[in-house]
Amino acid sequence: MRRLAGALMVVAAVQTAATAAPSGRGSMRGQPTDAKTGQRVIVLARRIIVYRALFPTRAGRTLLRVLTSRGGIVRRFLGAFTLAAAVLTMAAAALTPALAGSAQAVTKPTPPVFGMRLVDVPVDAANNPRAYRYIIDHLNPGTTIHRRVQIANLTPWAARITVYPDAAVIRDGSFVGDAGQTRSYLTTWITLSRHSVSLAPHARAMVTVTIQVPRTASPGNLYGVIWAQETSLGKTSSGVNVIEVNRVGIRIYLNVGPGGPSPVNFDITSIRGTRSAHGQFMVVAQVNNTGGQAIDAAGTLKLTNGPGGLNAGPYKEQAVTLAPGQSQPITVVMPKEMPKGSWLATIDETSGITQRSAQATINFYPAPPDRRYLILAGILLLVLLLIGLAVWLIRRNRRSSPGAGHLDDVMPPRPPVRTLRLAPPR
Repeated sequence: MRRLAGALMVVAAVQTAATAAPSGRGSMRGQPTDAKTGQRVIVLARRIIVYRALFPTRAGRTLLRVLTSRGGIVRRFLGAFTLAAAVLTMAAAALTPALAGSAQAVTKPTPPVFGMRLVDVPVDAANNPRAYRYIIDHLNPGTTIHRRVQIANLTPWAARITVYPDAAVIRDGSFVGDAGQTRSYLTTWITLSRHSVSLAPHARAMVTVTIQVPRTASPGNLYGVIWAQETSLGKTSSGVNVIEVNRVGIRIYLNVGPGGPSPVNFDITSIRGTRSAHGQFMVVAQVNNTGGQAIDAAGTLKLTNGPGGLNAGPYKEQAVTLAPGQSQPITVVMPKEMPKGSWLATIDETSGITQRSAQATINFYPAPPDRRYLILAGILLLVLLLIGLAVWLIRRNRRSSPGAGHLDDVMPPRPPVRTLRLAPPR
């Protein structure tokens, strides 16, 4: 308001001096004379600039004032954003030590270490490596079998171990045993000679597993597990009790039906080279169980005829467990220094005494540019350009007017006033 009043006083002074100067001799010589009246005009040696608004309409000027004023939208948004960022930073700083402290406060108990293994192996499966680890058998309805398992206490203190049968399923390429003594069709056929054993330090005990198939049993494949479980008690640093359950088990693969066992068969397809999410080369293949029994397939990958005649491998593959009709991809991650180019991939898989092999030519191509970073860089550049444009408009607006744009609300836009300078005295 002070600048506005000062500008009005200057304009009034110019108009008064132009009409009130007396004719004839005066103390000021060489001043300009009005052409119509012949009167001399007193001209102040001050430049008067009438501000011309950046936005010609009142709506545009109002919007600019709302956005850039002390209580405008832009300032409020920036203030709210800064406050939210400060609150989140303080919350993260406060929660991080607390979470770290709670994670470190738990004192893990030291449970007894124990083991479990299968002792009896069927004579007709003596050449099957799976039969030494799991209970695998084909049973006709009405048949009963007995298998012994050994439980060993491997610690220097006494332990009490619980033994029980449980249900199991095969899914996502894994054999998954239930927990908590879940009943199934198979568990109702299983009885144990002992449900718990108390072992002295480094002692061992035998438990006999009996499987009795009813005469009315339907043909098919059944899965289960014999668990040996030990429960230990520990405490956290704050004195809270923690119960930790440890268990080991022996799988049961049972093929039930009249006649002989169902065939075991599988194949390997869709061998290809690709990249992981981190850009590392991988070889991916598909394993398909085409037989009538479950398989535990594991094997190796070899690469030959690579760039410059290079060979690589063998690389160990992940093991997969598949029920009949199931399929699961297997993945082998290559070393980071693996050369790019074409390779001949050979995959060898084994399940028990059944072996399968497959070959395919694969290619490791250079990684394509990540478009996400390009999009992010474009968005960031656009934001910076918009911010720079806004700053330039605001600074131009402030330089053009000493009244910071408020003079235009009182005085409408007009052509610039002529600038007259004071003539030097003669």
